[in-house]
Amino acid sequence: MVEMLQEERHGFYVEFELRPEEDREETIAQGMPVFKDVEFAMITMPGGGLVVDKPINEALLHEWKNGDNRRKPPSPFAYRAYEAWKEGREAPVNGTDLKNWPGVTPAQLKTCQNATVRTIEDLAEANADTIRKLGMGGVAMMEKAKAYLASANQNKTSEEVSALMVKLDALSDTVKRKDEQISDLLERLDESTKKRGRPRKED
Repeated sequence: MVEMLQEERHGFYVEFELRPEEDREETIAQGMPVFKDVEFAMITMPGGGLVVDKPINEALLHEWKNGDNRRKPPSPFAYRAYEAWKEGREAPVNGTDLKNWPGVTPAQLKTCQNATVRTIEDLAEANADTIRKLGMGGVAMMEKAKAYLASANQNKTSEEVSALMVKLDALSDTVKRKDEQISDLLERLDESTKKRGRPRKED
């Protein structure tokens, strides 16, 4: 069973790239075109709708970490994805990556990726436009994803109940041992009291 990622769902994807941009000050200073690498963030919605395509700067990173104190909440997922990209690691996805799902064939995986659908959750929640981009078999893939998630949730509930039962059994054993210890101490106390209360023998 594919492990489900336990984190808040944000419903978007984020990617990063370096783009060459002219450094106007250096171009003027050197009398020849001078370019520099600029980091860009591209945020899209499942299905391919572009939301953000902007250069990364301190203001944007601060907004991702803390929000803008007006209308935009923090976006820790985007910030973690940026850190992963900077460290050469693969950026995380929001949900269960389709690449780790045994229920999808290589051809179906490629079709989903081309339609900007990268997680089982996004496939299960695909709208009409996204299903159209998936082409023939899109509805069947969506229903298969829904069934998988429903089964995973049932298995998760069963595992949680089993874990609670184990904890309950352990607590019951602990209480039983404590009761036995208390009974033993009471018996010893009773015997000690009886011994102290006996009359002393006179010579």
